[in-house]
Amino acid sequence: MRNKHLIILLAVLFIAGKSKAQMAFLDTAEKVNTYPKVEWIKGEPFSAFDSSKIYVIDLWATWCKPCLASMPHLNEMSKKFKGQIVFLAQNVMEDDQVKVTEFVARQGDNMDMKVAFGGPRGGDFDKKWIQASGTQSIPRTFVIQNNTLVWITTPDNLNEAVLQLLINKKFSIAAAEKINQHILP
Repeated sequence: MRNKHLIILLAVLFIAGKSKAQMAFLDTAEKVNTYPKVEWIKGEPFSAFDSSKIYVIDLWATWCKPCLASMPHLNEMSKKFKGQIVFLAQNVMEDDQVKVTEFVARQGDNMDMKVAFGGPRGGDFDKKWIQASGTQSIPRTFVIQNNTLVWITTPDNLNEAVLQLLINKKFSIAAAEKINQHILP
């Protein structure tokens, strides 16, 4: 009887270990072709990345004060780089889509970028991007170029010089960090 329990325990541990090993991870240098299922609130929806475009995807929530504080900066960058970089304000970790939609409507031109609702924890976006990237807090920003995740950062690290590196196809995390070191007071 004891051997039978041991065999069952080993089988369970093997299956659990195998499941963890097959879990998808999202990190820099990973190819990203499709966008998770989300509800689009503002802007033209997309479900696949266009390899000729640069994407800045910022994770935010209505309850996140640092997220809201970064919105004017992101909005300014979105307007400045319109037609060159696709900016997406990806709402996450919220249950109430109506609340989020009303919030976005009140922002008007102060949130002049694509906006999507990702839903609560456990949803498609949460599983494929938040959990897969190990994201523990927001705001968090993903930068995609040539269908590759090139940087996971925060919105305060995005500035004109860093975004110009992307446009000029000269981006590297080291180059972006060097620019940001020179900007700090």
